[in-house]
Amino acid sequence: MKSKLTDDWKDISELVIYGFGKVAHDNIEFFKNNFNIVYIVDSNKEKCNCEFKGISVKHVDDVKDDLKNYKIVIMTANRNAALVGEDLEKFGLQSGKDFCSMEQFLTEWFWNYKKKVCLMEVHSTVTSRCTLKCKHCNMFMPYYKEHVGYTAKDILEDLELLFRHVDYIVAYRILGGEPLINNELEDMIKQIGDRYGDRIGNIGIITNGTLLPDEKLIETSKKYNVKFDFSDYTDVVDYKKRFDESVKIVSDAGLRYSVNRSLRWCDFGFPVNNRMYDFDKVREHMLSCGPIFHGLNDGKYYYCHVSWSADKAKLLKNVPDDYVDLRTLDDDDRAKEAILEHSNGNMAKGFVKLCKICGGCGNDNTEFVKAAEQMLFHLIYLIH
Repeated sequence: MKSKLTDDWKDISELVIYGFGKVAHDNIEFFKNNFNIVYIVDSNKEKCNCEFKGISVKHVDDVKDDLKNYKIVIMTANRNAALVGEDLEKFGLQSGKDFCSMEQFLTEWFWNYKKKVCLMEVHSTVTSRCTLKCKHCNMFMPYYKEHVGYTAKDILEDLELLFRHVDYIVAYRILGGEPLINNELEDMIKQIGDRYGDRIGNIGIITNGTLLPDEKLIETSKKYNVKFDFSDYTDVVDYKKRFDESVKIVSDAGLRYSVNRSLRWCDFGFPVNNRMYDFDKVREHMLSCGPIFHGLNDGKYYYCHVSWSADKAKLLKNVPDDYVDLRTLDDDDRAKEAILEHSNGNMAKGFVKLCKICGGCGNDNTEFVKAAEQMLFHLIYLIH
C-alpha cells in the first residue's frame, strides 16, 4: 500500500527519476519543464552511462548512497513500480517520504501544492473495428457483436467534459481497434490540438501498422507533434512489408514514434475463461494491475479503460464505481477530487467490477499467451 507524500515534498525544485524506459521517454519533457532533474537512474546497465535530453542516466548501484539526498519519482509501468519500490526500501528509503510513483506524484503533489488536477495518461477509443482479430485482445474487440465508432464531435465533447475539471494531461492517446480505420482521425487530431494543445503534453496514436497514414494525417500530425506508437505483430501475422512501409512514412516525416514488439501478453482469462478472485483480495489484485493510463469515452472517465470496453462489447455490465460520470459533476473542488481519487483507485467498493474475474496485467498474473494470435488466419481488411 502506498503512503501519502510527506510535508517535505512541498517546496521541492529538483527530482531524481527512476526508470529509463518507454514511460520516461514519453514523459520526461513535462518533468524537465517543471523541475530540475538531477539524473535518471535505472537498474539495467545497458541503458546507463549515457545522456537523455541533457540528463545523465546512471546505474542504481553507482548512486545508491546518493539517492537519500533527493526525492525520487518512479517512472515505470505500475506493475514494475512496486518492484522498484521494494528495491529502494532495501536502501533504507521509504515510500511517501523518499519516493513515489509517477502517477501518485502527478495526482497528489500537484493537487496538494498547486491546486491543479494533473493526470498522467488518458486513452480514448475511436473505433472498435480492427484490421486484426487477436484472440487475446486486451480490449476484446473481436468479441463485439455490434461495432462502435466515434466522430470528432464525440471525442471533443468528452475532452471538453474532462477539461472542465482537469488542468493538464501529460499524455493523451487515441486507439481502437485500429484507429486509422476512423475516417475522422485527422480532424480529431486537428481539433484536439487547436483546443487543448496547451493542456496536453503529447498526443499519440496507437496503431498496429497495417494501414498506411495518408499525407493529410501526416501533415496534421507534424503540426501538433503527434507520436505514433506501433504495435509490431509481424512475427505472428504476415504483414511485415506493410508494417515497415507504415513506420517509414512516419519516420521520413520526422515524427516521433516507438515500436513495441511484444512477444507475449498477460492472459486475462476473461471473457472466455474467467478468473475468480476472493472478495477480500480483489482490491489488492486491482492495484497490482494498476494501469498507468485511464479511459475516456461516452462522457465517463474510467480507472480501467478495459472495463469500459468489456461493457461496450456487452460482455459485462459496469456499475457506477467503475467510472466517474463527467456529465453529472458540478464545477467545484469536489468534482476535481472525485477524478483524482478515482485515478488512484479509490472507489466506494474499493475495486472495479471487472477485476473480480479478469487476470489483468499485474505481477500476480503469471499466465501468458502468445501476442496477437489470430482467431482467423488472415487480415479482416484487405489492404491494397
